Amino acid sequence: MIYILIILIVILGIIIVHQYHKDIKTAYKRLESYNIKTMATKFGIMSYVDEGKGEVILISHGIFGGYDQGSTSLNQVVGEQYRKVSISRFGYPGSKLPNNPTPKNQAKVFIEILDELGIKQAYILATSAGGAAGFQFALTYPDRSKGLILLSSSVPDKKRNTDEVKALGTVGPPKLLINDFFMWFFTKYFGFIFNSMMGADVNKNDLFKTMLPVKPRKQGILADTKITNMDMLSHYEKYTIERLEIPILVIHAKDDPMAKYENVENLLIRVKAEAAIFETGGHTIDGHADQVKRAIRRFVEKEK
Repeated sequence: MIYILIILIVILGIIIVHQYHKDIKTAYKRLESYNIKTMATKFGIMSYVDEGKGEVILISHGIFGGYDQGSTSLNQVVGEQYRKVSISRFGYPGSKLPNNPTPKNQAKVFIEILDELGIKQAYILATSAGGAAGFQFALTYPDRSKGLILLSSSVPDKKRNTDEVKALGTVGPPKLLINDFFMWFFTKYFGFIFNSMMGADVNKNDLFKTMLPVKPRKQGILADTKITNMDMLSHYEKYTIERLEIPILVIHAKDDPMAKYENVENLLIRVKAEAAIFETGGHTIDGHADQVKRAIRRFVEKEK
């Protein structure tokens, strides 16, 4: 009996390894399938995708992201409309991780790339962990910002002292998941765990496919965990959002388990903003794609 069990385990292991190699190969091919452009900036080589025509929307993507996640997200929320610029943030696919990968420095890179593309103004769409860089772009370069769109974005909530920040601990994924095999394994066979974390079904949204491969994103994930995700907590004073005078659109689901809605409620008290708030949908606002598209389209067309 024990020999049969061992044989079954070996067979299962072979099947899993074969499926992993097949899927990860597909993931790397997908990552390389984009029309990727590169640029040498003051902070090193950066990679991005520039597609479409019309009003420009630049996305500051979330953790486990890159130009592919940015492009996928923009195509989901605005479709074929507008010119979409999807930049891999520091340490993400094709983009160098500099010595000081702060959100403010990331905003400087956004400006460098817009200059290179001859774009005078853009809407900045910030999602999830990309919120910090999105805010810094809007705060530092209001003359280059046509509007700020916060899509399931992290936002500054309140001032904390050093001890309070330390008590929060690390703000990022378990180290086990910063690995091609384990991320693949858990998303494929234990997707229900991610469903709970995201408040959405990971198997029904192509956005989650952009988390793989993990290896080309590892430096960016670690930088987000140690620096980006802590910046609004440790340097709350740098996020003087009350002085923002550009148009703001907030899109969020109340049941988002990643970017808490209570923080968004506080934000809406502090700034003048349009809002599209949904009772359900989780971090990716599932089930409301058409409403999200309409909200963004109205916002952009009104501010033309």
